[in-house]
Amino acid sequence: MKNDSRFAILLLLFLISMSLQTEAEVITLTPDTFSDKIKEKDTAWFVKFCVPWCKHCKNLGTLWDELGKTMEGEDEIEIGEVDCSVSKPVCTKVDIHSYPTFKLFYDGQEVAKYQGKRDAESLKAFALEEAEKASEKSLLDTDKEL
Repeated sequence: MKNDSRFAILLLLFLISMSLQTEAEVITLTPDTFSDKIKEKDTAWFVKFCVPWCKHCKNLGTLWDELGKTMEGEDEIEIGEVDCSVSKPVCTKVDIHSYPTFKLFYDGQEVAKYQGKRDAESLKAFALEEAEKASEKSLLDTDKEL
């Protein structure tokens, strides 16, 4: 009986660890963390700006979490979200007027606003393409400075 309960506990711990590893990599950004995070060197941040009462935001369901999961293997691209109902200074600073709004930042600068289809594959393609463009532009700018 002791072995059965040990096995059950080990199995439970294994299942918990697996569920934690497969959780989406969506990082909640706040007024305290937003500026520092989006300024991370050589890192693109694709950020969703939303409010809990917005019908369109609610209709996204788990889409942003799905995007986070599909982007986990991508180096130097982070998926973030800002709740504008509690982080108004951030949303004002980056000129958010409608919800949801999706913007890509690179080295602290807004480089693109997403306005395409709302599915994980389209969002991922946009993030990869815009992050690549921003990275190339940053390298060219650095080369010019040298």
